[in-house]
Amino acid sequence: MRERLVAALVGTAVGVVVVMAVVRAYALADEVERSAHATVERSLTMATVAVDERLAGGRPVTPELLAALSSGVVNIRFRPAGGAAVDGGPAVTATDREFAETTTRPDGSQITVVRPADDIGRRISDVLLPLVLLALGVVLAAAVVGWVLSCRIARPFQELAVAARALARGRTGVDVRHYGVPEADAIGAALREGLARVDRLREREQQFAVTASHQLRSPITALKLRVEALGLHPDLPVDARGDLHELQRGLDRLSTAVLEVLDSARDERDAGAGPVDATPLLAEAVQRLASRRLRRRVELTAPGGILVDVPSDAFTDVVAALLDDCVGSGSGTVRAEVADRGTHVEVVVSDDGPPRGAPDLVHRDTAPAHLAAAVTTAESFGGRLMLADTPTHRYRLLLPRAGA
Repeated sequence: MRERLVAALVGTAVGVVVVMAVVRAYALADEVERSAHATVERSLTMATVAVDERLAGGRPVTPELLAALSSGVVNIRFRPAGGAAVDGGPAVTATDREFAETTTRPDGSQITVVRPADDIGRRISDVLLPLVLLALGVVLAAAVVGWVLSCRIARPFQELAVAARALARGRTGVDVRHYGVPEADAIGAALREGLARVDRLREREQQFAVTASHQLRSPITALKLRVEALGLHPDLPVDARGDLHELQRGLDRLSTAVLEVLDSARDERDAGAGPVDATPLLAEAVQRLASRRLRRRVELTAPGGILVDVPSDAFTDVVAALLDDCVGSGSGTVRAEVADRGTHVEVVVSDDGPPRGAPDLVHRDTAPAHLAAAVTTAESFGGRLMLADTPTHRYRLLLPRAGA
């Protein structure tokens, strides 16, 4: 989404700039050419007057005079009737005749003024260079603005995607914010409704798990004991004893059915608590830092296929807390890595800053206040958090490997 927004904005800017630049370039080139023709006409008029005065005074027309009249811009050539031509000013070639004017005097002599074409080309290049630089600047600015805007537009949907994945796994402790974007707020409202419904279902499930054993099994057990006591009564008729045996078998079937219902509910609660791939969970933890990634770089190294035997939501919360600590308190590039060590899985979260504590196993009572909950959560599923003995700050989270 982000790349498409940037491409659309930059493409629009490039199209507008190209159209405007082409039109403006033709206009500037035409203006330069008109100015060149005007310069040739003015130079021809001045040269004619000067040559008339020179000849009227009986003095010859020399190259020095013509060079002075040219001002180094045009070439002026005087060809007397029946005599050799003299010229002054920059040298010209036959290809420069596009910018040339000639006048014939009454005595048959001619004065020709030519402006070199390469001088016109240089002037056009000088005029167009600022236009080209401005166009490149506009395109670059459009790319930067497009990237910033796309990040701001995409950020709500990235955070909503994280919340949606959490909802898909039955996690309800997700804060879905209001973004001020109608589309994002509509999705957020739907997610909040879904989270609230999952909360209600989970609460009912917990209530059922807590009360089912007492509300169902205890009465059945008491009824079975009462039936057994009746079966031991000496005055019970023989035909009634058969009915009691049938009643006992029915109570046994009912007790078995209740146990199956309770086991099924427990299995549903435990669904998804088996081995999980650490790579998407690390990626989700990194995505939670989207607002800070504009200022800090976060590198993720996860080969995929590394299974850990931990609750996915709890694992993501712990890694996100470690990343947030490195982003907020560390410096340089923040890195998140996962590796299979054979007997266990190791997750490393680090930054380029100096160590922020002595190398040791991190416990709840020794951890920083903002990491105490993460340490407790890690220990709850068998994880151990350590500070590595390295020149830079590095957390090592040791996790139980699936199948170990």
